[in-house]
Order: sequence, then structure tokens, then C-alpha cells
Amino acid sequence: MAYIAIDKVSKTYLTVSGESVCALNEVSLDVEKGEFLAIVGPSGCGKSTLLRIVAGLLRPSSGQVILDGREVKGPISGVGFVFQRPVLFNWHKVIGNVLAPVDFAGCRKRDYVDKAKELLALVGLSSFEDKYPSELSGGMQQRVAIARALILGPSILIMDEPFGALDALTRDQLNLELLRIWREGRQTVLFVTHDIQEAVLLGDRVAVFTERPGRVKETISVDLPRPRGVEIKSDNRFGKTVVRIYNLIAYKNIKEYI
Repeated sequence: MAYIAIDKVSKTYLTVSGESVCALNEVSLDVEKGEFLAIVGPSGCGKSTLLRIVAGLLRPSSGQVILDGREVKGPISGVGFVFQRPVLFNWHKVIGNVLAPVDFAGCRKRDYVDKAKELLALVGLSSFEDKYPSELSGGMQQRVAIARALILGPSILIMDEPFGALDALTRDQLNLELLRIWREGRQTVLFVTHDIQEAVLLGDRVAVFTERPGRVKETISVDLPRPRGVEIKSDNRFGKTVVRIYNLIAYKNIKEYI
């Protein structure tokens, strides 16, 4: 059995007016331990909803998620979640933000201070531990969010468009930083993005979703060597994979990568 087995998961919401809206329709995906799975698809197709179901933050209307042989029935430990925006505590310094999950877990903060400093060094912020979030750029704040997600040593890292609000250069830098962190820690990563190039740069596979209600249209294996740098984007295989995924999502196909 796969490390994460998503088995025919559906999710229906009720609107304020009492109307039913189906966000996900019988989504099935297997994710292997240590795999980097990128997820792309049109806006509103339920990608973020699926992440929350996998993390146990949301219950599916039907179907199930099996994690390491056990059904997910509620919030689970061993998961680090990175959201679209950093969501840092402005009244805490950087190191306090990284240590915040330790408080929530009821652990002794002093036991994790050294690890927090190591993580800040890992994301290139070792000299910023005493700064406040307002003193950091958007990219630096998202680095803090990644360090915070890793503080309790999660085996699974769930990332919901974490770099979507950043400029292209900062985004590329953080993509490479994330690949380095993943290469060292080998967490199982589920990464939602709207950027097809980002998905191909990062992922071992890319799951392509349909429009709402979201279903898995196709799962594409990324046949590119690791470790990867931005130069991989000039590889013909990179361009072909991007175009293939684009054509699965778009209404009109394009014939070549420009």
C-alpha cells in the first residue's frame, strides 16, 4: 500500500442558501513515501480542499485517506502545513514564530531552540532570528513559514501555493531552496500550485485536476534528473512536459513550448 492512499474522496459543501456545491468528485491518488507530488488545475477545482482532507483538517463527504496504513479521521501529527501566505505572528520575533508549533503541541520550547536556529540557517535566515515579521520581505517571511512547518520534524509537508504571491525571481529562489530542503530531509511533499513550470521543476509527478468538481484527469511523471536548478528549464523535456500539462488544463491546445 502507498504511504498516502487517497481513495475515492469526494467533498460537497452547503452554501448559506442551502445549495450543494461539489468541490471534489471521487479523487483517487497514491503518494509514495518521500515523493514530491505537485498538484495543478483550474481555480476552484478543490486542490486546497484535498490538502486539508489529507491533513485531517476537513472530513470528506465520502471516500477515505489512508496514511501509513491508518485511516485519517481527524488532525494528525507529523504534518507540516505551509499556506498561501506566511500567517506569522507580528508580536513574535522570527525565532518565536518558528517555535510557535512547539507551544501548540505542549512541548518544552527550550528543547527546540537549537533546532529552530538550525532551521533558520537552513532557509538562509540565521542572522534574522531577532527580527520581527514586519522587518522582513515577503520571501523572507515565507522562509520563516517553511522553517516553522519543519520544527516538529514532520514526515509530510503540505504546501498550498506557498509562493504564489511572490515575484518571479524570489519564487525561483525559494523553489530551489525548497528542493534543497526536501533533498536533505526527504519529507513526503504535496504541493499545490497554479504555475505549471513550478510544478514540473519541483515534482516527481504532477497530478492534473479537472474543473470543479475536481477529479484527477491525469498524473504525469516528470522525467528530469535531480538535483535540479533553473537551467533545467532549457531542457527540451521540461518544455514538452509543461506543454503536455498545459494542454490537459486549457481549452485550446498549443503545439510547441515558447
